[in-house]
Amino acid sequence: MEREEMEGLEQKLPDTRDSGLMYTIAAILFVFVGSRLARLGMPTGLYIIVSEVLIIALPPIVLARMKRLSIVPTFCLKKPRAVEILLTVMISPVMIIAGACAGLIALITIKNTFGSLQLNTGVTSVMSGGGVLWSLFLIAVVPAVCEELLFRGLIQRGLERMGAGWSIFLSGLLFGLFHFDFQRFAAQTLIGVIAAYLVYRTGSIINGMILHFLNNGLITLLVHSSTSGIQQPNPMPQPSVDPFSSPEFLKLAERYGMSLSELLNSMIIPIAIIFVVCLVVIFGLLLVVRSVTRNRVELPVRDEKAGRGLLLGIPGVALVLMVYTAIGLELLKNPAGPQILRFLGL
Repeated sequence: MEREEMEGLEQKLPDTRDSGLMYTIAAILFVFVGSRLARLGMPTGLYIIVSEVLIIALPPIVLARMKRLSIVPTFCLKKPRAVEILLTVMISPVMIIAGACAGLIALITIKNTFGSLQLNTGVTSVMSGGGVLWSLFLIAVVPAVCEELLFRGLIQRGLERMGAGWSIFLSGLLFGLFHFDFQRFAAQTLIGVIAAYLVYRTGSIINGMILHFLNNGLITLLVHSSTSGIQQPNPMPQPSVDPFSSPEFLKLAERYGMSLSELLNSMIIPIAIIFVVCLVVIFGLLLVVRSVTRNRVELPVRDEKAGRGLLLGIPGVALVLMVYTAIGLELLKNPAGPQILRFLGL
């Protein structure tokens, strides 16, 4: 009798087909619906809330209800322990430094590869404009709740049929790709992997939300305190000038008798060293997490054929990669890039 109950409970959890389908749905909604929502002329704050709720958070909840999945275990709705929260808070600032280093290395690599950069100022304008509490709510609270429900909830839970390691890696990778941003991809993937590991080990999505909130929140506070930016009327990301072509960088290169390219390349090694040190610290803290959750973690039930379910996610990944390809072509000044983006409505 007990075994039958366990099997029944197992059937109420998502599988890789649900994860793949959910990613494809989210990608289609983000590209084709999100861009059109932005053209409605609604205030930036309202756009962020509506898009995060309707495009990111609501679909996995609807799918879970349609398939009659068990909501609590599917979305890891479990109260975290104090020691888990403490470790999450300790990881956050180190992760932000590591993410910043990864982002800088990505920027320099993109500059060397494509010859130009195209930073997005839409989010930054929200961070720096308006009241700090409102900015924190829009940039830290809303995404932390909505995006974790999608990626560390239904998607990661379904991917666990392939094993814990694959679920953590793929959840983080898909999360990074979903930001549609070359320069932020490495940093966001790192955040996604760490959050995925915390949620898996602790069984609580709240820890992922806390980590996500602290990352976005601390960055928002830094930007808000250092700038007095004006909000863009269009809530979609807006291209900005190449920051490495600013007079400050050019003067710095001239001071050291280097070209701009030589200056940027000389920065990679010290930044990489800081990045590696941060990774070592994070790894040590995650080992502590592993220790304190040793007797509490729930091992996933693996399915040797689970990988086939990911086929439903191929259309979503293909759409995401199409956007990245278009952005890359645009950076190369290839007219096909803007044409693809216009076709997609971006």
